Amino acid sequence: MEHVDELIPAHALRALDPDDERAVTAHLDSCERCRMRLRDFEGVASAIAYASPSVDPPPELRDRLLTAIGAVVAPPEPAAAAAEAVAPRTERWSWWPRFSLVAVPALALVVLALAVWSVSLNNRLSDRTVSAATPIGDVGSAVAYRSGDVTLFTHLPAADSEHTYEAWVIRGANATPLPAGVFKGGGNTAFDLSRDAQPGDTIAITLEPGTGGLVPTGTMVGSGRLV
Repeated sequence: MEHVDELIPAHALRALDPDDERAVTAHLDSCERCRMRLRDFEGVASAIAYASPSVDPPPELRDRLLTAIGAVVAPPEPAAAAAEAVAPRTERWSWWPRFSLVAVPALALVVLALAVWSVSLNNRLSDRTVSAATPIGDVGSAVAYRSGDVTLFTHLPAADSEHTYEAWVIRGANATPLPAGVFKGGGNTAFDLSRDAQPGDTIAITLEPGTGGLVPTGTMVGSGRLV
């Protein structure tokens, strides 16, 4: 059987063209090996979406960028604009070497920062192979590992002083929810459940009064089945 390894990462990100998407979907129907690889990539994609904390840029960043770019690519004077209209194309791009003195180093720093962050994330996940993942409504997503550990990546508003969020693991359709830890939320956060879970289990999040409890009594915030 010919596998579709090179297409699985893009399929996990839903970035394939329609023809490749149909081909991969058809292959996955009969190939457990590739389905397992897809779960790994989908878990990593979920982790990437929520593992990076939300950071507001410093207020002065916009002014610094505009100052740096404006000093290199300044609006032409009216007479210069008229001359440019009849200048050869090569002359119209004569500002590029000057602009690149600012733009290229800045872009290089961005690429380097992304590369370092990617390596850091891969190292963080490399010791735990993803076995299942699921989106959880407005909560975020849950990623389960072969070890049974589960990490919840959330973007919930912070609970008020009289409430807390509580995670639950439900093993089967009619099973009793098992408490799996409490957290306060607020921004993008990663929370490790205190209870193991496996593919097929449901992860549920409720907003509980006080500090939570052994059975859910509060409002259901979201749930999802690990697949």
